[in-house]
Amino acid sequence: MTYHDDLSAISLAELQAAHSWQQQYKLIIHWGKLISPKPTLRVADKVIRGCEVPVWLGHIVEQERHYFALDADSSVIKGLASLLLVQVNGKTSSELSGLDLQGELRGLGLEKHLTPSRNNGLNAIIARIYQHLNDSDLP
Repeated sequence: MTYHDDLSAISLAELQAAHSWQQQYKLIIHWGKLISPKPTLRVADKVIRGCEVPVWLGHIVEQERHYFALDADSSVIKGLASLLLVQVNGKTSSELSGLDLQGELRGLGLEKHLTPSRNNGLNAIIARIYQHLNDSDLP
């Protein structure tokens, strides 16, 4: 399974510069397509509770750098999650210390356009990312 989807096309600045929610939504869906299907990730212990559609998240640490793999049936959820993954993948624990994923998303203003269930799902993904980061830093 690959933990290294190429998310280099994702730009939070481009998302902020979009003039309308429709433009942002198109970008999010496009970026969701950058996350490749990962059938081997779709196992019970990787599923994230709290998401309306099934979402699976895996985590590995290679050479002290964190990598997350995600799969979901929804392009929108994958696109929203890609906004998170682009901020954490390939970074060390020290680079990630103090990162406020919720704050970054609030800064984009997406929550006012998302349904409560999508906001809850996004928060559940964020919580699982933090759980993995905390668990991996244990001695």
